[in-house]
Amino acid sequence: MNNDIRKLIDDNWDEIKELIAQKAEAEQKPKTIWDFNSNDRDSYYYIDEFGYLRPDWFDEGYFEIRRDLGNAFLTEEEAEFELERRKIEAILRKYSRPFKSGEYNYVVVHDTENNRMLVRVTQFYNSGGPVFANKEVAEKAIDEIGKVRLKKYWFGVAE
Repeated sequence: MNNDIRKLIDDNWDEIKELIAQKAEAEQKPKTIWDFNSNDRDSYYYIDEFGYLRPDWFDEGYFEIRRDLGNAFLTEEEAEFELERRKIEAILRKYSRPFKSGEYNYVVVHDTENNRMLVRVTQFYNSGGPVFANKEVAEKAIDEIGKVRLKKYWFGVAE
C-alpha cells in the first residue's frame, strides 16, 4: 500500500507542487482592500474627481484616506463596478426625496423569488435607501437607469 502511494506521488509530483504553490499564493493574497496598509507596495485603483479610474500605489500618502472614504479598489474591475454603481445612485438621488414617517413613501425593491423590479409603499419602515414621492417618479428613475443596470449595479444581481 505504501509503495502504491509513493508511486502515485512520484508520478504526479509536478502537479502536486503546482497545487501547493497555488494554494500558498492564494492564502497570502489580500482578500479585500482592508487587508492592505500604506506600507504595502502593490497597486490599487481609485476614482478621480473627473470620474476616471486611476492606478496608484499603497505606499502613497492618499491610500488610507481613499480607502476610508470607500474610494480604493483592489482591481480595475471593482473600480469600474463602483463607478457604475455611483452613477446609478446619482440618478436615484435626482428623483428621490427624504423619508416621511406616516406618509406614503415609494421604494424600489428587487423581488428575488421572481427576479423582477417592483415599486412598493412603506409608511413606517425606512430601510435607508432612496424614497420617491409616488410610483410614477420611482418608475421614471427605473426607466432612466434601465432594469438590467439597476439589478446589476444597485442590487448586485448577476444575470
